[in-house]
Amino acid sequence: MNENEFRKRLSDALGEPPPLAAPVLSRPDAQAQHTYPRTMALLAAGLAILLVLVLVASRIALHPTSSVLPAAPPSGNKALAADSFPCALPAIATTESGNPGQDGVIHMDAGFVNIPGGSFQVDPTANVRGMPSSYSAGPTIYSATLQRWLPVGSRNVAPDGRSYAYVALLPAGATYSDFTSAELHVYDVDATVDHKVWSYPGSIDVLGWNSSGILAQTVPPQGGVGLFWRVDPSGRGASQGSSDEDPGRLPLSALPGGNVNYSYLGGDSTGRAVFRIGSRDPGVKYSVVVLESGNATTIYSGTQGDAKDFDPGGVYFDAHGLWMGNFDGSVVWLWSRSTGLTSFKLSGLPAMPSGYQYSNLTVGPAGPCIPGVFAGVQASAQPPAPTPTPSPAPPTVDWSAFMAKPLHLNDLPSHSTCPVTPSVNLKVKSQTGKWPNYGFGNGPAYLSGQVTWYSAGQQGAVILVDPVYKGPVLVRSRRLDGNGALTFSGAGGDAVGNGAFGIPQTSAPP
Repeated sequence: MNENEFRKRLSDALGEPPPLAAPVLSRPDAQAQHTYPRTMALLAAGLAILLVLVLVASRIALHPTSSVLPAAPPSGNKALAADSFPCALPAIATTESGNPGQDGVIHMDAGFVNIPGGSFQVDPTANVRGMPSSYSAGPTIYSATLQRWLPVGSRNVAPDGRSYAYVALLPAGATYSDFTSAELHVYDVDATVDHKVWSYPGSIDVLGWNSSGILAQTVPPQGGVGLFWRVDPSGRGASQGSSDEDPGRLPLSALPGGNVNYSYLGGDSTGRAVFRIGSRDPGVKYSVVVLESGNATTIYSGTQGDAKDFDPGGVYFDAHGLWMGNFDGSVVWLWSRSTGLTSFKLSGLPAMPSGYQYSNLTVGPAGPCIPGVFAGVQASAQPPAPTPTPSPAPPTVDWSAFMAKPLHLNDLPSHSTCPVTPSVNLKVKSQTGKWPNYGFGNGPAYLSGQVTWYSAGQQGAVILVDPVYKGPVLVRSRRLDGNGALTFSGAGGDAVGNGAFGIPQTSAPP
């Protein structure tokens, strides 16, 4: 009996749990003075280009877990202005924990942060039971229009907040390792009606939804050139678009100072977008900018790890301004043109579980800050790591013995075309998320994660290892038409000289 069948039988036998009392957003004193402006000026942004580090390392596997409880959404007071304070900011507190060689754990709590006090309260009624999604997701974004949680990200939600888009892989039950095509669906939450609006012989990723329709990107099942499409949410077809429509991509010519290292933090349906220029490596100078209608505004410029500790992750625009989380889960940020950047220190977060070598807590905004005060429940601590605790340390490897072995690569004349290694179709077993189902090489270790490479900057790579092989992996390279080699780096391994990288222990499935 599989897990889904077991859960269904258990539910049929026990019935649904009784409904809980609905938490409420209470109205603050109507005479209280507002300490923040009631209007938000236009946001603007700067430009950057994504630098992805060459990461060749084992990855901790993460299992999503969440409580499924009857829905009883909180309500605000509509008599208050949308930019009023105090307000309750929907947020997802995510705890990630893991040990080398063991399955990792991810736990997500959906709730609200009361602003300006900063206390996090779990919403015990948050659930997405019966709502279809691309993955078996828990509550992810809060729709103030519907006053309930949805199982998709903000870019999948319709501009009116009443419907959302999701992707179904075919044949039914397929994963990204063995699917043949995909369907784009729109789910009307009010009517509880699911519409198939488009299909494609490859993967479909939803990039956004605005008045022009749903912006999607497609890629062939075994990788290849990505195409952009505008899909009619009513099901009347799709028209091919341009890569210029990608909300997370900017032309090199638009980047300040020629900086080629940027990351896209998020945006909204009106076209506003947030970018980070510069990496998160300690000591690196960086800036965070907002882009709107071609106009750029810098939110902050500094050095990674400075006293400000502005390390944003996750964004949401509302009438108050731009809300952002912080990678260490210590604060949430609010920025507007009139008030600048303000932090709110968080409290009431779940305690980190014990017995793990790796633990991390992040809090990201998940909807507009609703005027009022949210009354929920305290976040619960997660259980400690299973025995053995801690897990065995990675083995010590004498990399000199590996490095002493010759690297057999054929030399090429200068400026000649490099040979292309045929790709191999792989059936990748994954526990979470979307992973490549192709690799290059003869195995048991395969290079993956990219189908094209460029000469400027750093790039990401994935090493996929056949589980029948349990030993260490050495990654190294050599220029074929001259001298030099690539430099590999990443977590969970060792730099072993001449740009090579050693992985002493491969991980559980990602």
